[in-house]
Amino acid sequence: METKNFFSGSQLKWIAIIAMLLDHTAKIISFQSTTQSVPYAAEPNQLLESIQNVFPIFITIGRLAFPLFCFLLVEGFIHTSNTTKYLVRLFLFALISEIPYDLAFSHQLIDLESQNVFFTLLIGLLVIIGLKKFSTFTVKNVLISLTIVGSGIFLAEWMQTDYGGWIGVLLIVSLYLFRNFPLLKSILGGLILLQNSLFGPFAFILIYFYNGKRGRQWKYFFYWFYPVHLLILVGIQQFLIEPFLNNMY
Repeated sequence: METKNFFSGSQLKWIAIIAMLLDHTAKIISFQSTTQSVPYAAEPNQLLESIQNVFPIFITIGRLAFPLFCFLLVEGFIHTSNTTKYLVRLFLFALISEIPYDLAFSHQLIDLESQNVFFTLLIGLLVIIGLKKFSTFTVKNVLISLTIVGSGIFLAEWMQTDYGGWIGVLLIVSLYLFRNFPLLKSILGGLILLQNSLFGPFAFILIYFYNGKRGRQWKYFFYWFYPVHLLILVGIQQFLIEPFLNNMY
């Protein structure tokens, strides 16, 4: 009998990457010039408006990316042979990605008011490492675990990381704690994601078809893709689209 599960971890990463790219394209690329206060003439603008009208669909599809990345983070933690390297890698790419993230979404070189999603994943990983360490069921360990989760949520909210604590960190915690209970994991994860989007919970349909295999490894490609694609999109907007729009007016 054929297995119902046919997505490897690598394939889920590709789906998440594509969804994220669509989302960020819609959020970073704009056909409204920032240097013109008067709308462009209707005739040459029709094609651009048609493209812009598709962007809300891109953003909706993009809601699939974060829950998939969180699920894969938990899977990576469960199967990694070196948690320290995993933490260091996330921390380094959180630092590397911050300027591209700020340029893309705040239009500043450095914006301390919001941090990129690698920081959310890093905090979530620290929390589940703590939960694993105090996993023996005692009153003391339960209290310590609650403190760890609360501290992780607080830190992510205080840092204003992408998806924050109440969505990002809490989702990672639920995916870890209920990893052996697929239905409960999907329900709780879906409820958490509803704070942000109606479409995000559909990621659990893809997770349901996960086959437990890593698939082909593109480890550093997936890490580097995040900051690099942000820089490329910012470059396209600033150096291609903006000059084109200004010349067209």
